Amino acid sequence: MKWLLVLLATSVGCNAYAASAESKQASNAYSSRFTRETTEDINIQVETDHETGCRYLIAENRGITPLLKSNGTPDCNAPKRGQ
Repeated sequence: MKWLLVLLATSVGCNAYAASAESKQASNAYSSRFTRETTEDINIQVETDHETGCRYLIAENRGITPLLKSNGTPDCNAPKRGQ
């Protein structure tokens, strides 16, 4: 019975480590793809997706929406990675 508990504990620890490593990898991928700029309004930020070049408005605790140009089209003219 002891060996079963040890095996179970080891398995749970390994799965938690793998999940943590995946989380770090996902976090690194996110931080290398997006950059966030603060604005004069402390509750609104602009985030840039460097794979698509699109920019988004993020309102704290409210939501996210594409940043639009004056003609109503998405603002996707930001420099992409590698350019």
